[in-house]
Amino acid sequence: MSDKRSPDTPRNDADGDRKRLDDLETRLRAARSGPEQTPRPASMQREIGFAYRVLIEMAVGIGFGAFAGWWLDQWLGTRPILMVVMILLGFAAGMLNAYRASQAYSAAARSDRPDDE
Repeated sequence: MSDKRSPDTPRNDADGDRKRLDDLETRLRAARSGPEQTPRPASMQREIGFAYRVLIEMAVGIGFGAFAGWWLDQWLGTRPILMVVMILLGFAAGMLNAYRASQAYSAAARSDRPDDE
C-alpha cells in the first residue's frame, strides 16, 4: 500500500492522519451502503445441494473401491490388480448412483413445475 505523504511530511502528522482516516471511513460507508446481496432462491440452493450430493457419492464410491481393493490385495497378496478392479467398480457404482439421483431429481423437478398449458 502506498503512502501518499511527501517525504517532507513528518510521521506524526495528526491532521493528515485524521484526514486519511475520515476519507477511509467515508469510502467504507459508501461500500457498505452499496447494493445489498439478495439471498439465493430456494431452487438454486436445491441445485447446489444436488451437485454436492452427486460429488460426494462419486468420491465415496471411488474411495471405498480403492480401500476395499487395497485391503483385498494385502490379504490375498495380489498387489495392484484388485485395487484397480475395485476402483473401477467404485467409479461405476458412483456413476450409477449419480444417474439414479439425477433421474429422481428430474422427476421431482417436473412434478414441482406448474403446468403452463
